[in-house]
Amino acid sequence: MDLSKRLIALTEKLVSFKTVTGTGDETDKALSYVESYLSKSGLQMKRVSYSGYDSLIVMNHASPADADCVMHGHIDVVPADDNDFHPRHDKSRIYGRGALDMKGGLAVLIQIMKDLSKSSAKLTLLISSDEEKGGNNGTEKLIKELGYRGKFFITAEGEKQYVFKTEQKGVVMIKVSAQGKGDHSAYTWAGDNAVLKLFHVYNKIEQHFPVDKNDKDHWYSTVNLGKITGGLAVNSIPETAEAEMDIRFCTPYRTTKDILNILDTLMAESVGVSYKVMYMTDTMKTDHTNPLLNELNSLAKDKLKIKRDLYFKNHGTNDARFAAHVGIPSVAFGPVGDNYHAQGEYVSIQSLREYYEILTTFLSKQ
Repeated sequence: MDLSKRLIALTEKLVSFKTVTGTGDETDKALSYVESYLSKSGLQMKRVSYSGYDSLIVMNHASPADADCVMHGHIDVVPADDNDFHPRHDKSRIYGRGALDMKGGLAVLIQIMKDLSKSSAKLTLLISSDEEKGGNNGTEKLIKELGYRGKFFITAEGEKQYVFKTEQKGVVMIKVSAQGKGDHSAYTWAGDNAVLKLFHVYNKIEQHFPVDKNDKDHWYSTVNLGKITGGLAVNSIPETAEAEMDIRFCTPYRTTKDILNILDTLMAESVGVSYKVMYMTDTMKTDHTNPLLNELNSLAKDKLKIKRDLYFKNHGTNDARFAAHVGIPSVAFGPVGDNYHAQGEYVSIQSLREYYEILTTFLSKQ
């Protein structure tokens, strides 16, 4: 079977597992299939679990801490209709939930481990199952607690075009609670509207992170008011209210501590309002002068016949940040497709082969 057919078959098999984040049985089936697929390659394989989320580690060398390259892919996907787990392909695309995010890229990495199992390059593949829930019980645990390290880190996150995601915004998600005083709506002076308190706080936070209308890449910090609850009826003054906000931050802010200091100051000015952190992670950035990143960039440009550098600033997050946070040069780079997290998700078949060829050339030189 030629390479394209192998990658199509492997991608479709992975897509067929309904591995919505948190579905342990389907995750177990998918990882067991990967173990079986690689069983005759002489690779070391180990399964670990944290808080019910399984991860699979595949290595062609002995020590977790000294890989030439650590590759990463996640097996979990966001919820979808059952039909989306019945993959199909035409001459140019494979369709199905996770085809792009990221079972197509993961299929390439699995095939690379099989084909380069005897390579002199020391390779590690980490397959996690909680990336869509933040990655804290998968990749973060594997890197920070179990000590999987390497000279370079690649996660197979695909995009609409070939890019190297070398920079990510940080995230602080908070739940803000307001306590007021209820009363009849006809007597607004007698009550203390908790919902209005939330809006007052939100406006202060939003004003602290202004939009830069001149920045066409939107590389500025943003605030989203994603959810708000409060009040019992239109003719009643709300006594309590809650709001959930998502702050995505970048320069001049670098760490979550910078954002929490700002929030603490703003909240201190608002009587009856408090907040708690739901989730947070720092920014990440891989220096474009890193020689391994430059080598990968040159190889990709040559293979794809692209003149531009592929470096890209990512407004979202991916698991490359966990490696970057412990000092490993890291990049998110995968095949090409569209409609991730949506109906009609697909990955380009040609890009799977191109991605395989770029990475195998790069890894063979390590």
